[in-house]
Amino acid sequence: MYSLTKKRWQAINDNDANFDGQFIYGVMADHRVCCPSCHREDDCVQKNIRIFKTCDEALFEGFVPCPDCQPFGVLSDKAKLVYQIKTYLAHNYQKRLTLESLADEFNVSTGVIHRAFMTTTNESPQAYLVRLRMYQAKKMLHDSNDSVAVIGLKVGIPNLSYFNTVFKQHVGMTAVQYRKQAK
Repeated sequence: MYSLTKKRWQAINDNDANFDGQFIYGVMADHRVCCPSCHREDDCVQKNIRIFKTCDEALFEGFVPCPDCQPFGVLSDKAKLVYQIKTYLAHNYQKRLTLESLADEFNVSTGVIHRAFMTTTNESPQAYLVRLRMYQAKKMLHDSNDSVAVIGLKVGIPNLSYFNTVFKQHVGMTAVQYRKQAK
């Protein structure tokens, strides 16, 4: 996430389209994410604003795209399916999830899900899920005093050894090293 600087706050207040594509912002009151140029009807309170670098970051935090400004862009049918799956994963990443369980949940074949993800995002659903879990793990390591094993469980990776391996592959350091550096 980015910080809410005076420049970004001014861009939001001025609905400045020059900042579209540089960041998106979410409003905690309705968990809706918008482009800086969005003409929201409500008054945004600075303390309730979150600034995101990417759409995935906003999804990881439970925000949904504004139907007016469409910060994720106009979605094709495949992209809509991928968005729905990403939203589902953001709310259920702690569970044991497989391609088959996603296919059952969305009533489509595993092949449809995999192809939609690959053509829309250039990553598999499993790779996306791991990235989501590592994002949440980093947040928990920074914000809580839970043990690494407990955090692994909370993000849906119950095997501590596997959690440590995946974390190091994605972050470049162990979870313990990351926690020391973050605090």
